[in-house]
Amino acid sequence: MKPFCSTLTRQLAASLVVVIVTVLARSAEQSPPSDPGWPRVFKQDSATLTVYQPQLVEWTGYTNLSARCAIALQAAPDKGEVYGILELNADTIVDRDARTVTTANPRRQVRFPSVPDNQQADLVRLVDSLLPERQSMVISLDRLLAYMERSNVASREVSLNLDPPKIFYSAEPAILVIFLGPPQFKPVEKESKLLFAINTNWDVFFDSAAGLYYLLETDHWLEATDPVKGPWTIARSLPDALGKLPANPNWEDVRAHIPGKSVQRAPVVIVSTEPAEMIVTQGEPTFQPIPGTSLMQIANTDSTVFLHAKEGQFYFLVAGRWCRAKGLVGPWQAATLDLPADFRMIPDDSQSAFVKASVPGTRQAEDAVLLASVPKRAAVDRSSANLVVQYDGQPKFIPIQGTTVSYAINSPQAVFLVNNMYYCCDQGVWFAAPKPTGVWVLCSDVPAAIYTIPPTSPMYNVTYVIVVSATPTVVVYQYTAGYEGLYCDAASDLLMFGAGMMIGAAITADYYEWWPWYYSYHCYGCYFSYGCGAVYRGEWGGYYRYARYYGPYGGAGCGAIYNPSTGGYARGAYRYGPYGTASVREAYNPHTDTYFAHAEVKTPYGSSGRFYAERGGNEAWGGHQSGARGAVGWARGDDGQGVIRADTSRGQGFVAKDKEGDIYAGHDGNIYKKDESGWHPVEPLKKSLGQTPARTTTSRDRVGSARINTRVPAEANIGAVQKGLDRDAAARTWGNRQASQFSGVQRPGAGGGVQRPGAGGGVQRPGAGGGGRRR
Repeated sequence: MKPFCSTLTRQLAASLVVVIVTVLARSAEQSPPSDPGWPRVFKQDSATLTVYQPQLVEWTGYTNLSARCAIALQAAPDKGEVYGILELNADTIVDRDARTVTTANPRRQVRFPSVPDNQQADLVRLVDSLLPERQSMVISLDRLLAYMERSNVASREVSLNLDPPKIFYSAEPAILVIFLGPPQFKPVEKESKLLFAINTNWDVFFDSAAGLYYLLETDHWLEATDPVKGPWTIARSLPDALGKLPANPNWEDVRAHIPGKSVQRAPVVIVSTEPAEMIVTQGEPTFQPIPGTSLMQIANTDSTVFLHAKEGQFYFLVAGRWCRAKGLVGPWQAATLDLPADFRMIPDDSQSAFVKASVPGTRQAEDAVLLASVPKRAAVDRSSANLVVQYDGQPKFIPIQGTTVSYAINSPQAVFLVNNMYYCCDQGVWFAAPKPTGVWVLCSDVPAAIYTIPPTSPMYNVTYVIVVSATPTVVVYQYTAGYEGLYCDAASDLLMFGAGMMIGAAITADYYEWWPWYYSYHCYGCYFSYGCGAVYRGEWGGYYRYARYYGPYGGAGCGAIYNPSTGGYARGAYRYGPYGTASVREAYNPHTDTYFAHAEVKTPYGSSGRFYAERGGNEAWGGHQSGARGAVGWARGDDGQGVIRADTSRGQGFVAKDKEGDIYAGHDGNIYKKDESGWHPVEPLKKSLGQTPARTTTSRDRVGSARINTRVPAEANIGAVQKGLDRDAAARTWGNRQASQFSGVQRPGAGGGVQRPGAGGGVQRPGAGGGGRRR
């Protein structure tokens, strides 16, 4: 959760989360599944309408969708089905986290190619009664992205650093403690002899009276005479000062582990003063062969490591980058751009197939970039938005090379100075103020100079946040995954976590005094990439990590924040919420949470959420809940055939899994199905009804515009129609596979584990809020 340094504000924020959780727990069971599948059947009296899966034609800016659906109408049980085409144009509301697209303000045209013109109107009226024209529709985002081609979607490519960081290896239990720069300590309270580290992701204390350092490792304590050199051993006793920590939520998790559990053996403590990664195996490595390849994955590690048997080299995947070495102890070298072909040959149904999202040239890698290009939007009310920017001491700004922009290096927030005005990008929302301390108001006109910030700057991620529109009451902001630190590398065309800049670089004198701020808050995720074991997981749509080896507070450098009004420090645990959300995006956005479209709470035990969206006077709604026993909303039919039911009063219908095979609407205005011998019309071919050919979109069109097929008259070469049908069928097959794989997937908690090596817990970083609007 977003931190507020005053205890009262933190308590109020915590109370709000409790309220949200309570409401969601009570209401999620009544929520329909987001996309129960296709085709969908709608019944009223004796009439039945079957709607087959939409075939995407165009998706402009991810806000306006054009599609066509094959439909089958049966007016009565004793009458045969009549096939038709439903042409749909609608605004879209994308929930990238839930992987759904909801249509709003739909406009449609229905026609039946085999029916005389004088009978069309009666059938259209029957369709309208079964499926009202203004009815919203929920479609899996994966089903739509499957139709889009990477070459036709403009995404921002960045030259990223692919060089590996320091990589440590241990064959026995170990943890990696990262101090971002020389260890920095501040007193727990004024004039206290007990200090705590502010530039690490661990709870590290220094008792100045005894000259000893203490480290909380899960539920037990270690001690050392030097925080970097160690050696760290089991603590014999704890200083009295640790038992007298302030009785406020900031220290609650530490107080809960005093005096801590007694253990017989301490883990190996590896300490680094720069971003690093670690591979830990449970004893000597054991290997699991990948069928059809020369690869063997190390099975007894949480990291993603392969041995290429023919080459005799190890390959380690982290932050979307590949490294190779002859042995696990290194030295490691960059390997992303010349991976062996075996990685592309990993079977799609393999337990290791998730790595293909980080293998150049694979469909999974293309999907990752497409998903990252889908924007999030937040509509923020001017009257209720507020912001408090905090600094460690007086605000200090330094220029960003090559720009007219300066940024604050002693604040945990992204604060900029441009032309004597101050701007702050917080949780995907822009604010402006005449002074660095405020008063902050919503910004609807971000200076163009900010968008010249280069990828070499730790503040580059804010350039992915733009203003879409503004009224006197509401400002709409939009950002893509680049704001969350997910960038498309220009050399490999892969989606990667962080820019990987300045790895191993010395800390210059200019930054030494302020390095804990400069390094830990702005840089560790979007800038440095390393220090959290991040691995892309397509089923969760982002990069995730294990907290087990890298610390409890969401990765390297989630340090402390100074509150000048109270003179105290709040630690990273209360900014990053280590026990909740699991992705690189934070689950709580204070700017939109009271009036947004998607409320979601995630824990290691499951998630639940509801959303409401409104556009053009039309509303859309939905929700979900998942846990150890599965996802609410999914059911089995009375006949045991796997029917998934939803709320028919809302027009969602139910799924008929094998209703008359897989039916498609051809570009020529006819209806087709495919069998072993090829494509066949379900009714006699009719000539085009005179519709105007649709516009063809090229790769030069607007970002996010996907044009798949152009309409072809029936009398044209049937081969062109069949090629279009083949493309539609391939997209539908892949989209259904992805939607089936990703539906109901429970994301891991930040403190929890995953049953798959390299899946990880949550990488949480500043400025990655949700979005939307609630009534």
